[in-house]
Amino acid sequence: MTKILVADDDTVMLKLLTTLMQLEGNEITTVTRPAEIMPAVERERPDLIMMDFHLAGGDVMETLVDLRSREELASIPVLVASGMDHETACLNAGADGFILKPFRPTQLLERIHELLGG
Repeated sequence: MTKILVADDDTVMLKLLTTLMQLEGNEITTVTRPAEIMPAVERERPDLIMMDFHLAGGDVMETLVDLRSREELASIPVLVASGMDHETACLNAGADGFILKPFRPTQLLERIHELLGG
């Protein structure tokens, strides 16, 4: 079972993503604030992290840079989602992939599959 950490502060989107990924057989952990991401990653050791670019209460790019600076966590693939095209900034900060909202569920599942080496 693949463990995925989802960071999003939109409760509707969080519920949709959780349901979609659970239907695919994944184990999901969710957080809603940037400050919760690192503790959840350290605790859960997910196989993949999906985070929204805009989370209330902090800067996810700083969190991404912090994640990449930690040797024991740096190899976890990170997919960032946003309604605005921040792909270059995300990839420069260390994201492994970017997906523009709105996306089709099949697009998201394809990106996740690619990032997990499938």
